[in-house]
Amino acid sequence: MSLKAHLRPDVRVAAVERDLVILDIGGDTYLCLPDGAQAWSDLMCGLESPGVAALVGALLEGGLAEAGDAKPCEGLPPALPSTCLLDGPVGPVRWRDWVALVGAYLDLRMRYEKRSFAEILSFVRSRTPTEGSGVCHEELGRLCRAFERLVVWLPASGKCLVRSFLLLRFLQRSGADATWVFGVETWPFEAHCWLQAGDAVLDDRPERVAAYAPIHAV
Repeated sequence: MSLKAHLRPDVRVAAVERDLVILDIGGDTYLCLPDGAQAWSDLMCGLESPGVAALVGALLEGGLAEAGDAKPCEGLPPALPSTCLLDGPVGPVRWRDWVALVGAYLDLRMRYEKRSFAEILSFVRSRTPTEGSGVCHEELGRLCRAFERLVVWLPASGKCLVRSFLLLRFLQRSGADATWVFGVETWPFEAHCWLQAGDAVLDDRPERVAAYAPIHAV
């Protein structure tokens, strides 16, 4: 068996200590290969070993990889953030913030609920900020803090995937944008997501997201 293989375009991996976590976006699922991190590292370095052969065989058999030379990976996540934009004065909430919030909630109902993970990601990246090329750092922080103040009035789940989707659409409808980052940890397995702009997390705390290994970003 040839040891040359590359992941499917919609598959991502992250080494979490000794384990290898796989995100199958098309299959809407996570998988974990215990003690698979070293074999993945060897594969990326072009080394051949029984561990690499077993890993390639498992990826090919599971339909997660295709035979052939490695291809550039898309969706590489940024470095973990060290600052947070939630700290600071909330300031006045503007009527346009309410309009953006209602629009984000309608997006949740129409473009998130009963949609696959791949469809959700495709939707948010097909949207562009409605008012142009973005906002300054100070306005981005104000928007995030305004969202935290207003979102409690929405009849929506507080889980991270829902809140990040709502905030991202709120920002995009306000002329801003952010990177949606997904992370994982093991023993026990847990997945988490947050929004990030440069070195700043927008809807969480740096000390909390530091527990996760980033696996994908859009």
